[in-house]
Amino acid sequence: MAGAPGYPPAGSAEPFVVRPAVPRDAASFLEMWRGVVAEGRYVRTERVTMSIRHHRRSFRRSWTPEEAELVAVEGRRVIGHLNVSREESPVTRHVASLGMSVAADWRGKGVGSALLEGFIRWAKTVGVEKLALSVYTDNDRALVLYSKFGFQDEGRLSGHSKKAIGYRDEIVMGLWLIDRPGAAGLG
Repeated sequence: MAGAPGYPPAGSAEPFVVRPAVPRDAASFLEMWRGVVAEGRYVRTERVTMSIRHHRRSFRRSWTPEEAELVAVEGRRVIGHLNVSREESPVTRHVASLGMSVAADWRGKGVGSALLEGFIRWAKTVGVEKLALSVYTDNDRALVLYSKFGFQDEGRLSGHSKKAIGYRDEIVMGLWLIDRPGAAGLG
């Protein structure tokens, strides 16, 4: 885990640390994740199906050139999580996509910013050139956070998620970590 983060966020008034996930985080992560999923509005997932055992295994490899699993922890409580993975295809290998969640009682306290800082650090360490994500159109707090970090709106996916509450539109956002190359257009 050379180059892996493990730090309190700069200027944070709350005592938490962002670091790569470890197996002992699995139970606390699942508790936090179940709470976010139960809200029904911020993440695509509607049911938590993966076990503690699955997450313990996955958290053994939490900082690799292919993917990272970062957690924000207060003591031993997981209060935020960010997972990221590189695209597999050779033509999109320069891109990594993320998913992030923060416990309801920790939103607006710098957890998301600290997780994104760790994510960007991972991406630069492993040579990722572009970061990508999608976010629901009514997740105003997340949209402000991503914009603050320089993510730009790259389009809208109409009715992309079909959840119990109905169809949800998503905004696709991207952030170049290098000078944006010129795209060869067709047309």
